[in-house]
Amino acid sequence: MSNIIAIAGKGGTGKTTLASLVVRALKEEAAGSILAIDADPNNNLGDMLGVKSASTIVDIIDDISKNPGQIPAGMTKDRYIDQKMQESLNEEEGFDLLTMGRPEGPGCYCFANNMLRGLIEKLMKNYSHIVIDNEAGMEHLSRRLLRRIDTLFIISDSTAIGIRSASRISELVNELEIEVKNR
Repeated sequence: MSNIIAIAGKGGTGKTTLASLVVRALKEEAAGSILAIDADPNNNLGDMLGVKSASTIVDIIDDISKNPGQIPAGMTKDRYIDQKMQESLNEEEGFDLLTMGRPEGPGCYCFANNMLRGLIEKLMKNYSHIVIDNEAGMEHLSRRLLRRIDTLFIISDSTAIGIRSASRISELVNELEIEVKNR
């Protein structure tokens, strides 16, 4: 079972920086296989790790919805999407990177979240550590992207708004009964 480390919190407080530092520290310690997931629509984790993301989960979903004829005969849509998502993994020295991307326009992440959740569940057995850089706020937590988190970093600044945001995230984790070992 993977050690899941998630970073959540207020925007502009260093979540992506912390996620990249955690990935680098695990890599330097040779702590096992590492999957870094950029679940922030702003897609900066790859940049912080020195990696150019090839394609994103949202890119794949959008491409398939616009061009459904590309699915090979005899292959289900779900299986094809799963194959494409596996191909979207950036395999780097010491870690792999998976990028969620952002929806076009005012879209919802519902389908992308479901796909990412399913992929994480499949990949968990292949990685010693999974580090997830969440977007600002509570989107991925409220959609129960993860049911279990070993270490949750809730990042804030010292403003009243930041402290309230961190408190709301902590309350949401409790309310949704997400199993968190360390906060």
